[in-house]
Amino acid sequence: MNIAEKTVRELILRARGYDGKEQVEDFQRDPDDAELDAVERFETGDNDPGRQEIEGWLNALDEEAQAELVALYWIGRGDFEGRDFVQAVKDARERRTTPTADYLLGAPLMGDYIELGLDAVIEADVYDDA
Repeated sequence: MNIAEKTVRELILRARGYDGKEQVEDFQRDPDDAELDAVERFETGDNDPGRQEIEGWLNALDEEAQAELVALYWIGRGDFEGRDFVQAVKDARERRTTPTADYLLGAPLMGDYIELGLDAVIEADVYDDA
């Protein structure tokens, strides 16, 4: 693998922090409260510091490592078995239509599924730590 287990585990922790953010919706608030609107955009949108950190980290990875992360996500989600890691990586490379960061950051439970995928690949003994 191009990406070290330690690096994947660090991403999992950061992703869980990002996944755990919930957009606060208060339907009783004043619709003219521009300050609250600005805070919500900062905390939940593209300007979110957690999102920017993860996005920068993902974009810095080479294409093979990005495909490996998508494969781990798919395995964790149940689309592939851990033993099918090589095929999942190949499919991730071939199916890529959007930037990996956008895909993973838009995916529900990113951290949880990547962790499940990593554990399945390690258990299947097909993970070769970089």
